[in-house]
Amino acid sequence: MKLLRIEGEDGAASGLDRLLADLGHEVRIEPAPAAWEWVRARRVDAVLCPLAADPPLLEEVRRRSPQLPLIAYGEDATALAAGRAFARGALGYVALSTGGELSRDMAEVLEDLLARAAARARVEAERVEVLRENQRLSKFYADVIDSVRQGIVVIDHEGRIRLRNPVAAQILGESDVAGRLDGSAAPKLLALLVETLSSGETQADTIAYEAEEQRVVLDVSASVLRGADGKAAGAVAVVADRSTERLLERQLVHQERLATLGSLLASIAHEINNTLTSVTGCAEMGLELAETAEKAADDAPPGPARDQLRELGAEIRMIFDMVLDAGISAQTIANNMLQYSRQGPTSHRVRESVNRLIEKTIGLMGKHLGTDKVELDLALDPSQPQVRIEPAKLQQGLINLIVNAVHALMEVEPERRRLRVSTGTEGDYVVIAVTDEGPGIPAARLERIWKPFFTTKGHGTGLGLYITRRVIEELGGRIECESEVGAGTCFKVHLPLDRGTLPAER
Repeated sequence: MKLLRIEGEDGAASGLDRLLADLGHEVRIEPAPAAWEWVRARRVDAVLCPLAADPPLLEEVRRRSPQLPLIAYGEDATALAAGRAFARGALGYVALSTGGELSRDMAEVLEDLLARAAARARVEAERVEVLRENQRLSKFYADVIDSVRQGIVVIDHEGRIRLRNPVAAQILGESDVAGRLDGSAAPKLLALLVETLSSGETQADTIAYEAEEQRVVLDVSASVLRGADGKAAGAVAVVADRSTERLLERQLVHQERLATLGSLLASIAHEINNTLTSVTGCAEMGLELAETAEKAADDAPPGPARDQLRELGAEIRMIFDMVLDAGISAQTIANNMLQYSRQGPTSHRVRESVNRLIEKTIGLMGKHLGTDKVELDLALDPSQPQVRIEPAKLQQGLINLIVNAVHALMEVEPERRRLRVSTGTEGDYVVIAVTDEGPGIPAARLERIWKPFFTTKGHGTGLGLYITRRVIEELGGRIECESEVGAGTCFKVHLPLDRGTLPAER
């Protein structure tokens, strides 16, 4: 054994030291101040301590290391001394004769005490090892529970939450109050656990609710926890978040429906476009007729006939303007349908100035886009940045952005109806920005605006932004939206800058 003998004031214990050495023990002899480090570090199996030391050393050893076996020694051979040693927590007492020698009887007592100390040391070592193993296993099980990708919640027989792993806290919402869960699904889950505990039977259920415009679906399985006596000691629930899986299932069904719908839309859009071509052609002819009537009125002599001819020309122009506006609007919808169905006409890419494309779009169709109803500001980069695109497709995307901006501006006061279309360059990209000072888009809707058929208007198909983003991405670019409720919205289109030397397409 490794023993520590704390020296008394007289230091006389030579017989004790010889016997310990003869018995094969490793003895460390230290005065009280130096001995405390050995006691604290538990680097010995037992301590031999003088009973009569002042201040009392037995109490100090016991305070510093309650589990360390302790043997008292001294020159007082009375039963009272032995009683004091027992009272202070020692295994026993060894009386030394004058000069620190040991009698045969005391030597036998010491050997017996050392055997008991060794047994206690072994028990203590086993206890410490068991404690360490329990701590290791507890940490291992805790790590396992924390690493499981499902939520785990355990309640005791009184229905109080005793355990929940981080996934459960994330799924169900952790309360500021310890042992509480405050998410939308928590009440239903706890009710299921209590029902499982009371019925003694395994329960399974699906909990679904709406959170931040998304549907959350949780699969829950609850089982009874039984103690060693077989009685219900609590219940455990395993919670699996199936929201993504269910969403993918719905999206798959949705995609299949969209594919069918796309084919149908393409067929309908082709027929509509054919009809609209005739309608818009007739409207343009009607406008030419109005122009002829107006010129005839200018050439006619003053009089009632001239006035009637002017009125007739104005009425004809107004009617066919309305027809042309409606026809172009319907053609925009039909073209969006064709783009969505991926069966729209495909053309070769050409090198084009974005400034010229914007000016052409607004110049030819500005009135029909509604830009005459707002204050339009064109801030075009004078360097005339070039891109390689399919002009018709990009023009369709620009039309969608401008129409959306004009519609948004119709919802605010007339003095706020300002629309800005700008171009510029950022690194290797041309940037087209369409900015309005309309009501803005709530943050919760920003990601949804790109989805097909999503619209907050009472009219329209909800395909405009979806088509626009798809067209931009097909051209190797990207589109992003920044919006602030009450301040306005800005759509930014980034397209690869074409630095080639080929002449721009005219």
